[in-house]
Amino acid sequence: METLLIYLLKSSGLIAVFYLAYYFLVRKETFFSSNRWFLIAGLFTSLLLPMLSFTKIIYVERTPLPLEELAAIADVSAPVIVTPINVQSEPLDYFKIAAIAYLLIGLVLLAKAIIDLISLSKLLRNQKVVKCENYSLIDLRVDIAPFSFFNYIVYNSNLYTQNELENILQHEKIHSQQKHSFDLLIAKLFCIVFWFNPFIWLYKKSIVQNLEYIADNEATLHLDDKTSYQKALLKVTASKNCFSLTNHFYQSLIKKRIIMLNQNQSHKRNLWKYAVVIPSLIAFVFLFQIKTEARNKVSKTTNFNNAANTPIAVINENVGDPIEGAYVFDKISSDKEFKENALEIKSKFNIDLKVSNIKRNGKGEIIAIKLSYDDNKGNKGKTEQIRDIPIRPIFFKISKKDEKNVIGFYDNPEFVVKPTDPVNESKITTIESIKDDALIYVDGQRYTKEDLNELDPKGLEKIEILKDIKSLEKYNAKDKKEVIVITTNWTTRQETPEPNASSIFTLENGDEVVLFDRVNIKVPGHPAVQFTDNSPVLIFNGVPQKNPRLLLESMDISKIKSIKVFNENDSEVKGTPIYKMIITTK
Repeated sequence: METLLIYLLKSSGLIAVFYLAYYFLVRKETFFSSNRWFLIAGLFTSLLLPMLSFTKIIYVERTPLPLEELAAIADVSAPVIVTPINVQSEPLDYFKIAAIAYLLIGLVLLAKAIIDLISLSKLLRNQKVVKCENYSLIDLRVDIAPFSFFNYIVYNSNLYTQNELENILQHEKIHSQQKHSFDLLIAKLFCIVFWFNPFIWLYKKSIVQNLEYIADNEATLHLDDKTSYQKALLKVTASKNCFSLTNHFYQSLIKKRIIMLNQNQSHKRNLWKYAVVIPSLIAFVFLFQIKTEARNKVSKTTNFNNAANTPIAVINENVGDPIEGAYVFDKISSDKEFKENALEIKSKFNIDLKVSNIKRNGKGEIIAIKLSYDDNKGNKGKTEQIRDIPIRPIFFKISKKDEKNVIGFYDNPEFVVKPTDPVNESKITTIESIKDDALIYVDGQRYTKEDLNELDPKGLEKIEILKDIKSLEKYNAKDKKEVIVITTNWTTRQETPEPNASSIFTLENGDEVVLFDRVNIKVPGHPAVQFTDNSPVLIFNGVPQKNPRLLLESMDISKIKSIKVFNENDSEVKGTPIYKMIITTK
């Protein structure tokens, strides 16, 4: 439904562009035949151009994650967002309501057009037809304006003199000969489809007006007396009965037609005006019809086991439920990956996964996305990220427990080290007013506002909102961000993460570094690296380490100030394998 709406809006915008170009540039020129084809070409261009799209491919390096890390991430105890069908009523689908209204009004207009055709057919049926050249002449004894419809020319000879009738027939023959009825039908169909666009009605009026200019201009070339032709125009204005689907001699723009009949021919050098619309079409293509697709270019990692890209299917017998499937979507996931994963999830688990509202930046990285699932058994869930920077990875886990699906999205599987005390689901109501960008420290370790919702309030001892300048400088809050310091009375804390846990911490430059299993580090912009006993080279506070694993397993990550990484050429080039890492603490 959204796709149809976007298409109609794009087409409507192009119709407006062509109409405005015609109105302001060539409406007063005497290039009547050129104007005819310009207007018709504008309609079909507006119809077809939004259907064409061009793909711009950007290759982005993806760091393959080890299978063990993905398995551990999928088992992180994060809240599962499940919305049973009988819990919430479905919100109003405004797109559906708009679509129904659009179709109903369109059907009414279509029905009216069909009724006009039927009425015209009844009028022409069983009438005496006189064949003259390629035309079918019908002389009706009713008060009706002369008109033509394809090869039929209808008139009332009793209302006009012989000379006037000759002028009228010559005019209608031009309409019939040049098949102007096709133009009217096309314009009518576009009015039915784009009835909501005010420009399409102005567009149709311009098409009708220009066709009359063509017939007037061509007819006077075959007549000796242009003045008598103009008098015939004025006389026919007394006839008001006509059909909307026909070319009729009477029009409400008689004055404009007479002015155009007496206007000097435009200079051919003015034909350049038609080309003015081309830059607008090119701009439309570049703005709306070029899709950026990110394709993965897998970079090598240091001492990481080879791991397949998502999706993965793993079994972890040690922690939690058996994992039937774990899928990872990140900032450089391509549209093709989304489609393939959705098809696989549907075929393997009969779960409908829908991906929508994807927005990418100039580098092809995803900055906004919405995912939702329906297991067709009463469980639904969704997650959405809208950011100014690339999204964090979204993990989709599918497992079974007692023959039932356990499904969930995990927007941020990395988590700060938790205390060993049981954590209940209570909320800390006293921190609800904390700003989203506040710097939060719990017992000296950096936390996020979301993490606070998982803390055990029984263990809280003190919550401080720092205002002292010296204290703020201590926590490197020079940008005057709110600093919250929380002290707990937990007697035992887990100094190192669990084997299948990960930690996330922020450096002074704002980079969010992921430390998995204490020896795997992921620095933004660089491939993940796993330390062994002697590689890569680790320099800690200026001192090379003989056993980097031992240092990483025992160090306090909250003290880390900065991390710099270098390739084998001692260059800080992002996306290259890491050869040396320099860690500096506060």
